[in-house]
Amino acid sequence: MKYALKTNGNTAQLNISGTLTFAEAPLFPKILSELEAAGSLNSLDIRLGDLSFIDSTGMSLFVHIYDVSQNRNLKVSVQGASGPVAAALERAAFKTLFEFK
Repeated sequence: MKYALKTNGNTAQLNISGTLTFAEAPLFPKILSELEAAGSLNSLDIRLGDLSFIDSTGMSLFVHIYDVSQNRNLKVSVQGASGPVAAALERAAFKTLFEFK
């Protein structure tokens, strides 16, 4: 997995590419701490166009992001999910947690 978090004022964009599996779980606290350190954000756009696979542990990152978003009143949208990634997120009912574009 590769990721990049970019901020611009009160908005942030998180790009995730490659595969998001149990092997990447040690990176989750780092991603979350970067989100926390980004200051007062109003919105987070998660871009998954280059993510080719996600397992249940990988999906737990989204649960953690949801928790952060609820604590900070942060609007989160997910863009570009397709194929097996989109199917996994749909099965997990993440559309009830985030806006999908």
